[in-house]
Amino acid sequence: MNIGLAHLDFGPLVYGVIMFIGLAVMWWKLTSGRWLSLAIDIGVFSLVFSLHGGTLAGGFAAMVAALLAGLFLPMMFRR
Repeated sequence: MNIGLAHLDFGPLVYGVIMFIGLAVMWWKLTSGRWLSLAIDIGVFSLVFSLHGGTLAGGFAAMVAALLAGLFLPMMFRR
């Protein structure tokens, strides 16, 4: 009988934190008028989420990809 703490899974907690950060960043971009960066976030998220078939792992990958793309791509367009 396994009496360890193996039933604890921090995956949903990490997923929730990343999703909250992603939504908070998108809200900040919406309220501060950073339209290009917001459009990049939404576009990358929808593309990656649809490519992964709408799964939990796909949502996590989509949010991380959107956060990274929204951070780096607008800096490249400014140059």
